[in-house]
Amino acid sequence: MWPGNSAPSARERDAASLSRRRFLGQAAAALAIGGSIGVTRAFAASPAVEPVLTKGLSDAMPGWFARDLQRRARWLPASVRELGVEGAYRRRWDSLPEEVRDVLTEMKIPAWMIALVPTSPSQQAEIVKQFRFMANLSGPPAASKLARRAEQLLIFGGAAQLPTPGDRLSGACLGAEGCTAAMSKYVLAQLKIEFPRELARMSDAMVNSQSSSELAHLCDQAAREGIVEVVRRPFARLKAEDVKPGSLTIAQKPGGTHVFGWTRVPAAWNWSSGDKMAIGNTGLAQYGDRMILAQEYVSPDAVETISTPHNQHGPINSRSVIFVRGEPDLSNPRTNVYAARGSDFILVNLL
Repeated sequence: MWPGNSAPSARERDAASLSRRRFLGQAAAALAIGGSIGVTRAFAASPAVEPVLTKGLSDAMPGWFARDLQRRARWLPASVRELGVEGAYRRRWDSLPEEVRDVLTEMKIPAWMIALVPTSPSQQAEIVKQFRFMANLSGPPAASKLARRAEQLLIFGGAAQLPTPGDRLSGACLGAEGCTAAMSKYVLAQLKIEFPRELARMSDAMVNSQSSSELAHLCDQAAREGIVEVVRRPFARLKAEDVKPGSLTIAQKPGGTHVFGWTRVPAAWNWSSGDKMAIGNTGLAQYGDRMILAQEYVSPDAVETISTPHNQHGPINSRSVIFVRGEPDLSNPRTNVYAARGSDFILVNLL
């Protein structure tokens, strides 16, 4: 059960409806400016983008996904391997309630991503519930059209529980090592398709990365090109206002590095309007090889905590650390591993 997702009051529903119209309207405006017309022609020769040859689907899909389709990569859901993108998309689309289809249509979620939505019966109630919630977000939206679109792609990926992409060489699911690939391939690759002029200088490597150190280097390169802004913050200086909706974070912590994206929180969850949640592949076996909502969250109030399955330690900027024999207990869910030994955060804002 997600936190605070009981039915909102009439006043909250009215506010959520206004938020939804604004959120979806911003997406439509962004896509109208960025434009998908001519994407296939403009990028047919680019290794980052492949034309979709199936009638009825959107103009293009990322090159990495087209190649995985061709080789029937092992990470792909069985429905996609057996039915192809169009068949899997049609089966998934037809199974969704009409009001959910309306949300996905207004948000212009690409068909190739809808084809990847899990079909397991045990996941359906939660997926459909969060699809209904995801268009009504609390708090002010991102400033840039790229960040607003990134936020939509992120929250769809988390609500849909999209599977972790596969390894470039083997095609096997990257599992716990797939956090970078999820951000690179689901978010940045799709943005490059939808905003060809704005992201013309974004490297093909940046939209097909599975290494956090490589992505950090590529983000620095993109910052020099004026595509993104890169801000580095040690844990001790991280503030809630540093985290922007539609941004990505490369977080260095004990034992490794984690990569995820940030969105506002659904209004129906009844969290604080200043809260933002991290979305991505968790890297934790108990949550499976999939993207999830609210794997972390950030709050202006780093003391007040929200009880969720993924972050019993409170917000990512909390100082909650459980000690055992004088050492931080990193396995205790009440320990914020980012606070335990002074982590560093690379904040990547789309301009």
